[in-house]
Parts: sequence; structure tokens; C-alpha cells
Amino acid sequence: MNTARSVLSASAVAAALLLTSCTTGTTPSAGGSTGPSTDTVRTALNSDPTTFNAAKANAKDDYEVARFLYDTVVRRDADGKFVGGLATDWSATPTEASLTIRSDATCADGTAITPSIVAQSLNYFADPATKNNFGKLVFGPGQPTITADDAAGKVNIKLAQPWSELVGGLTLAQTGIICPAGLADLDGLAKGSVPAAFSGPYTLTKASHGVTYEMTLRSDYKAWPKYAKALDGVPAKTVKLFPGVNKTTVANQLLTSEMDVSDIAPADTQRFDGNKDYTVSTVPFAGIFVLFNQRPGSPFTDPALRKAVAQVVNQQAFNAAAYAGKGIAYNSIVAPTVACALPDNSKLTKEDTAAAKAVLEGKSFKMVGTTSIGPNGAGSTYLQEALRAAGATLDLKLVDNGTWATMTQTKPETWDLTIQGDANFVGTVAASLTRIAGVPTEKGGRNIGGAENAEVLADISTAQNASDNAARCAAYTDAQTSILADNDIVPLVGEPQIVVQRAGFSIQAPSGIVDYGTLRITK
Repeated sequence: MNTARSVLSASAVAAALLLTSCTTGTTPSAGGSTGPSTDTVRTALNSDPTTFNAAKANAKDDYEVARFLYDTVVRRDADGKFVGGLATDWSATPTEASLTIRSDATCADGTAITPSIVAQSLNYFADPATKNNFGKLVFGPGQPTITADDAAGKVNIKLAQPWSELVGGLTLAQTGIICPAGLADLDGLAKGSVPAAFSGPYTLTKASHGVTYEMTLRSDYKAWPKYAKALDGVPAKTVKLFPGVNKTTVANQLLTSEMDVSDIAPADTQRFDGNKDYTVSTVPFAGIFVLFNQRPGSPFTDPALRKAVAQVVNQQAFNAAAYAGKGIAYNSIVAPTVACALPDNSKLTKEDTAAAKAVLEGKSFKMVGTTSIGPNGAGSTYLQEALRAAGATLDLKLVDNGTWATMTQTKPETWDLTIQGDANFVGTVAASLTRIAGVPTEKGGRNIGGAENAEVLADISTAQNASDNAARCAAYTDAQTSILADNDIVPLVGEPQIVVQRAGFSIQAPSGIVDYGTLRITK
């Protein structure tokens, strides 16, 4: 049991774990003569999940519950390495991959997970009709061909165009394998009411909107990832998730032992200083940037307006308002730790409030913001005030994270700009660039901004076809320089994900990404 307070720096996080050594989970056991003192873990969600269909997960809370309910073919380990999930081994080139599927995995109703079941689920995920915004991130442009060979125990993937980041994409929670019963009842799947849909270690056994969700460990589950090092402790038999709890209240509940593991607000970290009964760990969770709606009819098709907004933004002031100064400054659309990120902030538009006021005076804009970026949406409120000081009026609608994701991704007529939280779980420049280039979200793509950005797409293609890292980074540098020159985004900071664990509980962050499937009860 590790009770030391550990805060990880941005430069160290990619190779770091949140708590103890990384592990292979085992089914709960006695754990010695006394065993764990509880079989339940309690944690909080930002808001109610928008769906229990992994392939259509949009918000942070959707990703978290998907990790409990669905297995992916590949998982992340420490130091950027991959380990098997439902796949025992794999081979990949920029244009194709072959995965060997383990023979002992089952759906929650006991149905054997065959290569055909895996292929069927991945084809559903990749189908444009599914309208998820992660398919292009995993498989690249065009439609993949995914086939199964049950006799050989393999799934084969052929890509329409080169996409060298396929294996990393297959670690995403959104690619979790949905069993046949779920694909046969998509309405029930979204509601979480089809237990046989689940391929992961838990089933959803209770769901009370706005109150609590309860996951129960499957007694027959065997497909735990084999990490390089074994996880301390045992999986909880029951995981209780409480949505919509104010993060300061969460901190109170952790201190009074009403909560076991959860995210807290940056301003509350000092409440745990010197308390050896808690471990506080920090990883950069998401890139935070101003994002403009550039669809026809939006005022921000005008590059002069985008530049003016960039000129009123101050990273330090935003950081103080949203994250108590604990966010990590960004030079571009991705974290400084991501391969091929820009090395400094020289490409950012310089602050110039006088020039901005000359452009923004008298203008009116619509903004939707999430309450999860800063206390009660303080990040969005900061931008509203910065624009007001420059003479513009901002009609701000603050909503919960799930509603924000739905509005920004499916109702573009409701907003002109937003503050985007981009959780780049793949850890590549392309993953974030596709938020502002390519197919718009309302048509099934990942592009929330809506403008095609053909030059950026060409740079991504060049990077994916590159034969070495230098050529790949050169293409990604061109793309990042282009979007900053055009002010397609205004980089702010990296949102810190600050996770508190009470003594006796742990969670891991393989490759710097918090994985709720690694929740464990320790001695």
C-alpha cells in the first residue's frame, strides 16, 4: 500500500504510473489471512453517461464506464508499450494488421468471443452509419475491410489508406468489443439494459439517473490484461459511480471516507498535503483550447474574428481561473510530451487587446461551455469576460459535460465557439488535428470545428506515409504551424487530472492515461 503524495511532472507522465507498480489483475481472493476490508470501490463521475454503447462514447464519463464493461483487443502498458487485451499477439504495417484472438474470453452471458464476434463489433464501430467520431482516428481515412478467420483464430484489418497509428487506436475504450446481443438491440445497448452485450470484467447491474450507477464483477471473467508488472490488490466486486457531484464535495467525501478514489479540483489538492492516508497523483488529462465553429453561417469563418479572439486570451489568466494555476501551458494543439509537438510558443498569436477591440467591438457570439472546465465552468466564464472587455457580447450557455458533448458534436447551430477539452488517448498529433479537419461530427467524423482544412489533411496523410520519424514530424510541424497561423484554435493549457486514492485503493495510468479498468483494492 502506497500512501505517499506523488505529483508527476508533465515530462515524466508519459512513462509514469499513478500509484503502485503496474499489474496483471486476478480474480478476487482472500488476499492473505484477513483479505481486503471491503469489496466495493466508490468513485464519482462528472455527469451521467450519455450512452453505454462504447462505439458511440462522446464524453469522459462514457469512456470511464466503457472501460468497466467492454474489452478492447489491445491495451496500453507503461512507457508507451502495448499489451494484449482480447488479442494475444498482433502484427501491423501502415496498411494492415492481423490479430490473434484469445480462446478463453466470453461475453457476460457465456458466449465465446470468437474472431467473428470481434470483427462484427469493429465493423460496427467503423461503419459511417454508426456516426461515432473516433472511427477515422483508429482506421484513418476511408473504410477499412475487417474480416475474421475463426479456424485460425485471427481478425484481419486492411486499411483504405496508410495509417501507421492503428494499434494505438485499437486501445481506445470506444473500440471495446460489443457482443452480439448488444448489436441486436442498439436502443437497449445505449441504455445499458442488455447485460449480454458486455465483453469486459463488469456488468451494469444498477442505474439510477443522477444518483448512482453500480457495476458488478463477473465471476467467470478471465481476460485480464497481462501487464509487465502485476497490479497490487484485487478488483472490486462492486464499483459504485456517483454522477454530478461537485468536485469540492468529492474532496470532502474522500476525507470523510465516503468516497475511495476520484478526481478532485486543482484548488482542493492542498487539503490532502501531509496526509499519509491519501495519495494524490496528477497527469495531464486533456488539451484545452478555444475552438471555433467554422461551418457556413458562423461568424468565425472570418479569420480576422478568430485572430481577434486569440489576441484577448491570456494563458496564465485562464490557468488561474480554471485550474488554480496547475494546468500545463500548451504550445500547440497537443501536449509538449506528445511526439512531434511544437517545441515552444513562438507560433502562437500574440496578445494584443487594443487590436482585438478594434475588430470585436459590438460583435455578438453564441458559446456553449461545460461546467467541468474550471469550478462551475470558470474557464468559459473567463473567456466571456475577456471578450466583454474587448467590447463583444457572448451569450454563454453552461451545461454538464454530457450535454456539452451532444451540443457541440451534433447541434452545430447552437454555438459559435467553445472551450474544447481534447482527451488525446492515442497520444498523437493526428488524434487532435482531426478535431478541426476532415469529416464534421454531425456527418460521423471527428471534426468538431466543421471546416475541412484540406492542407491539414494532406499533412496528416504525409505523416502517416512517412518512412521515418523525422519526415513524420516535419509534416506534423507544417500542420500545427498552419492551424496556429489561421487561428483555427487558441491553445490554452493541459487540464490536470488530479486523482486522490484513499489508503487501501489504487488506480493506474499506463502511458500517462488514467485507466479505470485498473481500479484495485489493496492491503
